[in-house]
Formats: sequence, C-alpha cells, structure tokens
Amino acid sequence: MSEKIQVIYKLDKINPEDGVDIFEVAPILMSFGELIRSANDVLGYNQKINVRVKPFREGSWISEFILESSITGGVLTYLKGADGQNLLILLQLLGINVKDGAVGLLQLIRFTKGKIQNHHENKELGTFTYTNEKGENIEVSAPVHALAHSPLVQMNFYNVAASPLEKFPTAGSVSFQAVGSESIETVTEADKDYFEEYLKQELLTEIQTTEMNGVYVKPKRGSYSGEQRQYSFIFGESTLYPTAIEDEDFLKRLLSGEIRLFHEDLLKVDIEIRQRKDASNKILNQYAIKKVVEYIEYKKPDQGRLI
Repeated sequence: MSEKIQVIYKLDKINPEDGVDIFEVAPILMSFGELIRSANDVLGYNQKINVRVKPFREGSWISEFILESSITGGVLTYLKGADGQNLLILLQLLGINVKDGAVGLLQLIRFTKGKIQNHHENKELGTFTYTNEKGENIEVSAPVHALAHSPLVQMNFYNVAASPLEKFPTAGSVSFQAVGSESIETVTEADKDYFEEYLKQELLTEIQTTEMNGVYVKPKRGSYSGEQRQYSFIFGESTLYPTAIEDEDFLKRLLSGEIRLFHEDLLKVDIEIRQRKDASNKILNQYAIKKVVEYIEYKKPDQGRLI
C-alpha cells in the first residue's frame, strides 16, 4: 500500500481579484514535481513518486488550480511512494520540512549565500563541511551534499523558490509546509539573491580519488596560518592548488604558531588527489594533505668564519 504525504506550497500576498497568467504559474508547479522526483533519483530511493495537485472541490479544476489552489489558498500536493518515511526524509534533506536544527539544502544555500564551491569531505564521518565567505563552517550529510550538486535539483529548486518572487514582485515570499507539521519554511526576498547565486554555480562531479603516500612537498610563498582551507604546495615542477590540510594535529601547530612554514621547508606527506569535472567536461584537480609524516624545517647553513 502506498503512503501519502501532503505538502502545502503557497505563494503569498497575491490579490485574487487580479488573477495570474496560467503560463506563468504552471511551470512553477511543474518544477515542484520535478524537484521532488529529481531529489528522489539523486538519493537512490527505490520508489516511484506521483505528484499531483488537489483541487478544493470537484468541477472546474483548472480555475481552482490557478486562482484558489495555487495562489490564494495554497496548493495541496500529494506525494505518493512505497515508503512514506523516505518521503519525509526527502523533504527534510531538501530543507523544506526540517526539525530539531537539522540542515537541509535550503539551509545550506542560506549559510553559504549560494556559493557552495568551498567544501571538503570528512570521510570518516561520512559528511561534508562547507565554508562561507566569513570563514564559518557548517557540516551537512552526504545526501544533502549530493542534492546540492545535482543540476536538476539546482534548476528546479530555483524555479520553485526564487523564480516566483521574480515573476510576482508583490508576492514577497514562498512557503512550504507538510500537512500535520508545525514546521513552515519560508523563502523571502532576502533569500532570492542566494538562490540566484546558487543557480550560477558550476556543479562539480567527483570522478576519481588517488592517494600518494610519503611524497615530499614544499610550501609556496604565502601565509600558512592554519586558518585557511586552501594552500599552494610545490611538488617537483608542479604547483598543487588548491590543497587542503586535513591533518588536524599539524593544523593546530600552525594555528598556535609552533610551526611557521617557510618556502624552503620540506614536508613528507600522504596526499590525496581528487579529480573532478565541471559542466564543460574539463578535468579539475583538488588536493588534500591527509597526514604530515615528517616536517623538515629549513635552516640557513652556518657560513662559519673565513680564515
């Protein structure tokens, strides 16, 4: 037996007397259905979801759909799936039915102001840490990370949450609420810029991870305070950038000032190379120093006295 969950999608502050253009509203509602289905595919849930709109009463469905259901009273959208629990989790991961301080995609977009490129994986924890422009960090689950980097989720979430505020300037906000839940998530004008920035992001897909253990690298000239997440190192004739230092003990020594890296210092490290491709299929490399095996501080040779 399939489970049924209702979600109210509401575009606020629209005057029902003015009416709206069906060709402007219909794509928004279709995008909501595509958002749910795309998220379902990304998360790998083995279920088929049907998305449909509930009219408020029998009869003229289209007029009810546009004027009453979609605008003045909200749209009651049914999500049918083999596992109702999966549907609730899906909504929570998208961030439109979160509780207990959980972080979904919507909250991640707000935290990073739509700029989701600066992140690193915590393999042991199975999570990802994102850093915003202020240097603040937020940790999200692997499913939220996967949703954030899905082009279909990216496009459809924008179409559902931000595009309506552009099309209907008097609306002011879009809200989501699962029926029976006290949680209401509202996207306002303040969030619109974040979604526009998110839509611009080139989403990267990880292709391959390669490990090199016990290799020697040198710091490139610059600040190595331990506060940043991306550094440059010299390996042979190549510059490794961006390189994240993920050895927490070594980072603490940098932060405390116990170690101050000089461009002639030598580090024996275990390093991980992460290859990704962008939207144009270009291969991009990212590097992570997993462990500093040995730190060899450069010491200026003693010239001694000339005799």
